[in-house]
Amino acid sequence: MLRAIPRINRYWSLPPSALNFNGISYTTISQRHYSSAGQPITDPVDSLSQSISVSSPGSIPLAHPKDPRSGHGYSDLNPPPPSSFPPPEDASSLPTTLSGPPARAYQPDPQQSYAAPPFHTHAFVSALEKSFPTPTARSLMRATRALLVDRIGRVRREGLTVKDLDNQAYLFRAALSELRAEQTARSRNENATIRSATAALRREVDRLDVKMKEDLGTLKHEIQMELDTRKNESKAQLKQQTIAIEEVLNKAIITLSDLRANMEEVKWNNMRQAVAALGAFVLLIVIGMELYTFSKPKPPPPPPPAVLKERLPPPDSEAVSQVS
Repeated sequence: MLRAIPRINRYWSLPPSALNFNGISYTTISQRHYSSAGQPITDPVDSLSQSISVSSPGSIPLAHPKDPRSGHGYSDLNPPPPSSFPPPEDASSLPTTLSGPPARAYQPDPQQSYAAPPFHTHAFVSALEKSFPTPTARSLMRATRALLVDRIGRVRREGLTVKDLDNQAYLFRAALSELRAEQTARSRNENATIRSATAALRREVDRLDVKMKEDLGTLKHEIQMELDTRKNESKAQLKQQTIAIEEVLNKAIITLSDLRANMEEVKWNNMRQAVAALGAFVLLIVIGMELYTFSKPKPPPPPPPAVLKERLPPPDSEAVSQVS
């Protein structure tokens, strides 16, 4: 279909004179052979259309109907025209042939009439003989006929009819329907596979969730038991440490009490010794003074009173001390 689009555009871009010959459509063109006084000119044979085989009904090709490389070519839809036709007796009694062959399960409308483009060689030559000599007029007629046959053959080889377009549209719609059905089936299969995989994954996730919850509960219970055990052990260790500290404290208190008692005892002993030493020292001083008093000589008797009236010198310190 895509390859046929440029040819269809080229067909519609042709001038009306190339498509219609005196009001007759291009689809009604049929190759004909006209007699002339000179050498007869025949249509060229389409060798490509004869070598193309008919494709099987079950296949749905999408190639151009006139592409020689496709499975069904122009021979499937439009068989090639014969190489020559018997010349007509009169130009006015030209027979009309059908150029559009039937497509698959399609019959042409019998009420539709097809006519060949008029090309009267004698009238054409007579009109040319008015301006050119007879050999030149006949040569021009042969050249015109050859060009016309070549153009008609090219249009038949490269052009597309309405039937061809309808057939290709039908094949394209059938291919689209088949592709849509295949894509729908594939999508359904993929969706079913995805749904089954999703369900399996959901079940696996649920199972893992339950297992994880059980493992978390077991782990929490074990951790709680370990914490309780460790707490009890810590309490026991603290009690043992407290008992050991109290024992050390008691031993230290007892030792300090013993040391304090010893210190008090030593202090009292020292005090008694100091008091005894002081007492002995005082006693020795008293005894010494007493002994000194007994060993001192008696003083002389006092002088008479007359003598006392005289002015005596001041007594010295030794005399004062003796008097005292």
